[in-house]
Amino acid sequence: MKNLKNITTAIVAVILFATSAAAQTVKPAAANEPFTVKYIGNEEDYLYFEVEINTGNSNFAMLKINDKEEGELYSQSLRKNLKPRTFKIEKKDGQELNFKLLSGNKTYSKTFSASTILVEKTTVNENDVVIL
Repeated sequence: MKNLKNITTAIVAVILFATSAAAQTVKPAAANEPFTVKYIGNEEDYLYFEVEINTGNSNFAMLKINDKEEGELYSQSLRKNLKPRTFKIEKKDGQELNFKLLSGNKTYSKTFSASTILVEKTTVNENDVVIL
């Protein structure tokens, strides 16, 4: 009976170790994304975003930033991977910003909506869209 408990404990330990070892080797999904946009914060009347683009094998890409109310705020064609860039965008109440990367035949989009109703707090929500 004691041997059966020891064998069972050893099997459970091996299964737990194998599960945790496998979980550590999985790469995060963000590492494979060609386009990341991170909301950094706000200062006075501006929102700050960090954009990192990894075009990979694609020779051409285009980054566009649109405001729902004002239209296109920024547009630039890109050739290869770039260092992360910080964008300073004037904040407005009920603002909706769309960051779009056109790379090859794929379009990647991240949308942020900002609410400035509170005096010292700005809430930003993010949505991801990939169109194939």
